[in-house]
Amino acid sequence: MAAADTRETLLDAAEELLAEQGYAATSLRQLTARAGANLAAVNYHFGSKEALAKAVLERRIAPINAERLRRLAAIPPRRRRVEAIVRAFVEPPLRGGAGTGERLCRVFGRMSVEQPPFLRVFLGQQFRGVARRFHAALRATLPGHGEAEVWWRLHFTVGAMAHALQNAHLFADFTHGLCRADDVDQLVDQLVAFAAGGLRAASTAAPARRRA
Repeated sequence: MAAADTRETLLDAAEELLAEQGYAATSLRQLTARAGANLAAVNYHFGSKEALAKAVLERRIAPINAERLRRLAAIPPRRRRVEAIVRAFVEPPLRGGAGTGERLCRVFGRMSVEQPPFLRVFLGQQFRGVARRFHAALRATLPGHGEAEVWWRLHFTVGAMAHALQNAHLFADFTHGLCRADDVDQLVDQLVAFAAGGLRAASTAAPARRRA
């Protein structure tokens, strides 16, 4: 097996195991058994279990973030409305090829509950720059909203997107197929409308000043 193929096989096996049982419970012995590889291959390609876990996440995160930035840059300045910005942010993981966003959510969800020591710093490195770009774009379209307020609402948008990814099939069952997991166009349109409405909602700053 070529070195590149071995690396991808190890990443696939690690992704499955991390989603199934989490970081702490996943051993390199389990990984090599599932991948049909040896420990030397893990050490050669990644060097450690932590580096392997980071590579699993980065393999899914990097193309999503690259596509987000590409879409944001492609929006003409005169058309930079909240809906267009939100769509550029949420659509890449929802429409990612080969279940990219769904796979990331399964692994990320499991590891977020577990919180291995490296995770917070690593995720900051992966998402901070992209989040700041979208935050700045949203603030420019929402001049009446404060900096913290837009951050909170972007945070809630991320939560809605992650929930939609993780629970799409459950929701389809719950609605007896009315809201289908495979209807990506409808999912994206509904999420964009929901998030844009939340972002545009009246600022809470004025009532807070009155109470003060």
